[in-house]
Amino acid sequence: MRRRLRVPLAAVVLLLLALALPPIPLPRATSETLVVFDITQSMDVEDMAIDGLPASRLDFAKDSARRALRELPCGSRIGWGAFTEYRTLVLLAPIEVCANYADLRATLANVDGRIRWGNASEVSKGVFWAMRASRQLADHPAVVFVTDGQESPPLGATTFPMFDDLKPGEVPGVLLGTGGRVPRPIPRTDADGTRIGVWRHEDVVQRDAGRGSHEQLSELREAHLRALAAQTGLGVATAAGPDAVGAALREPRLARRRPVATDLAAVPALLALALLVALHRPRRASDEFS
Repeated sequence: MRRRLRVPLAAVVLLLLALALPPIPLPRATSETLVVFDITQSMDVEDMAIDGLPASRLDFAKDSARRALRELPCGSRIGWGAFTEYRTLVLLAPIEVCANYADLRATLANVDGRIRWGNASEVSKGVFWAMRASRQLADHPAVVFVTDGQESPPLGATTFPMFDDLKPGEVPGVLLGTGGRVPRPIPRTDADGTRIGVWRHEDVVQRDAGRGSHEQLSELREAHLRALAAQTGLGVATAAGPDAVGAALREPRLARRRPVATDLAAVPALLALALLVALHRPRRASDEFS
């Protein structure tokens, strides 16, 4: 009979411990990342899909980022940036995902073409500016740069020289390519974000005067992104599904191991439950006298 008294008492002690146990710092792999979205007009091409429905490249990227926020471990820090013309601007410096989940989602919702400040798309310079931003921010976050890789005006066969103050490999990160492989017309929008048609051949600078040049159309420029990755030391990946941004954020070489306050209250609570279950399991007659 003593057992029937000791076990409930132990369970009560464990439950009290579960209620009083504070979060304990434990080392965990976390993310410290600035996610930069290309918001140039080619990112409005609707050759991606969200839940089976057609979506623009930018909307696809934002949806993927929203999904990633739900899956990142607490202690991870994420910030948002936007690229257009030739600059990358930090919209929100990296903040902790669990404590600031609503703020991150609200800020992400406002990343769209309405905040464009130019129509050019000098992707290489945008990547270099993102690397500069990483060096200037506290903790020097990694960079995930989401883009279709289309330079406008086009660069031709060469890459743009990297800024003198940058060195290949000094900033960890990933160039995440998004977009289809079939050239599609680029929607044209006014300053308010209203669509007013599509860009025509004569509206944009062409790579050459030949008929094969189609800079008024857009597709994923994988070769250019690979060349840019080799130039900067960044990784390169292609957005193949809704988990694209999350997969980039979980790249092992981008992970940072740091102490994170971890709630372990479930451990003593589960032990208490196990004791109570064991107490009420069917017993042999010989157990009655133990």
